[in-house]
Amino acid sequence: MTTLGLGAALIGLVAVSALLDGESGVAIWRQLRGSLATATERVGALERENDALRREIEALEADPSARGRAIREELDLALPGEIVVYFTGAEPEGPDRER
Repeated sequence: MTTLGLGAALIGLVAVSALLDGESGVAIWRQLRGSLATATERVGALERENDALRREIEALEADPSARGRAIREELDLALPGEIVVYFTGAEPEGPDRER
């Protein structure tokens, strides 16, 4: 074998070894890509939630009746003459709320 062929074979062997190595090869790379995708999705969800909360804050600051409505919804209260309707099987809109 020539020196060039031996060098190419050595490089190929090192490359295959690196690809198959569980601590630094393809497996760890795929795991990191999966973690990155999950984190990216989570960031997007948090940004959407922050935007919704900002809009809610702006509405509450601008409209006094919105404040009263938000308080009544949070405390499950109603004004005289109001009828409260609860729907089952659907998640409430807006920020995560527990009832």
